[in-house]
Amino acid sequence: MHVTVRPDRLVAGGDAMARDVDGRIVFVRGALPGEEVDVEVETAKKDFAKGVVVDVRDPSSDRIEPQCHHRRNGCGGCGWMHIEPDAQLEAKTEIVRESLRRIGRLSPEVVDGLVDMGAAVHPFRYRTTIRVVGGPDGGLGFREEASGTVVPINSCDVADRALSDILPELSIAPGVEVTLRTSLATGALTVRWDKPKGRPGTGLVSGVPEQAHIGDRAFLVEVVDGHELRVSAGSFFQSGVQAAELLVDAVRRAAPELATASHAVDAYGGVGLFAATVMADAGRVTLIESSKSACFDAEHNLAHRDARVVRREVGGWSTDEAVDVVVADPARPGLGKPGVAALTAVAPAPIVLVSCDPVSLARDVTLLAAAGYHPARVEVLDLFPQTHHVETVTRFDKVVPGTTLS
Repeated sequence: MHVTVRPDRLVAGGDAMARDVDGRIVFVRGALPGEEVDVEVETAKKDFAKGVVVDVRDPSSDRIEPQCHHRRNGCGGCGWMHIEPDAQLEAKTEIVRESLRRIGRLSPEVVDGLVDMGAAVHPFRYRTTIRVVGGPDGGLGFREEASGTVVPINSCDVADRALSDILPELSIAPGVEVTLRTSLATGALTVRWDKPKGRPGTGLVSGVPEQAHIGDRAFLVEVVDGHELRVSAGSFFQSGVQAAELLVDAVRRAAPELATASHAVDAYGGVGLFAATVMADAGRVTLIESSKSACFDAEHNLAHRDARVVRREVGGWSTDEAVDVVVADPARPGLGKPGVAALTAVAPAPIVLVSCDPVSLARDVTLLAAAGYHPARVEVLDLFPQTHHVETVTRFDKVVPGTTLS
């Protein structure tokens, strides 16, 4: 089934939203606002449909031809490569605004005063961590968009050159996912993969460079904001050093109080990115993280500090100690009720929330407001150009009695 529509906006998740002749909402993959497009409908429900562009009748001025031939062949890793890079950040900023209006139920006037468009990393060669998967022929690739099919690749335009250059040398057993990471500071390389259930752990990956460090215990050292950070192969790290630097700068702007804090909390702290940088001058730091690997790294990275690393879920954490500032960087689902309850219980001022999903940000805005914290500023960052993913840094202040936010 095909329909012709003209979308009016991009929405969280990266699709464009339109309405067909009957008024039904149609989410369109690969379309841009204002374009007239022919759409192949893949899913049709009573209230909405989903589909993909098959022809662009009237293209947007922001549409460009993807420079990557793997993307043109169906690679799903860069679903926004058809959008001019500067327009990507503008679109992501508007998606954040729309999420706060629609899900956070904030008035347009309030949202316009809250949300600022920040910076973006370079649109190419910015990733120092990538994950590839073995194809049916022993080669490797990325998943096709909206399917599990592996699209063969031999390079990647958004990966650091050191990672892209080794891709043709690797052979990976079908279905095995391999995480590759490099250090801009030292040039070191880590390679990690999980043993699939019911399969032997040997012979799954070959062609790994001799100098690479392999396995969960492998690690490299990266430098962010002038601070050395140990990052194990099994630990989360940002898309690249430039992304980490932008986040550090944004958090520092959001909470200048960190420079004089007696006690700061780095919640969902990972390897200690914020504890080691923006909290460098804090008297004492508590880092909360559930990953064993990341806690191991954080203990190393903060060994010279008055710092405590707590390995547990944030929602189950509590303390009787006074806390001046909290920085929280949760996974995609956001803080949720347990995270909000735990962090607001220590009554910090302010709370800085780093969010990687505009929908969960909007939900957390509502939860934090109910707990007595209102957003003061939302800065939108593009740490994943060529994709729909967006990062925000939001400062929340304690509500002064008698004030409202609508």
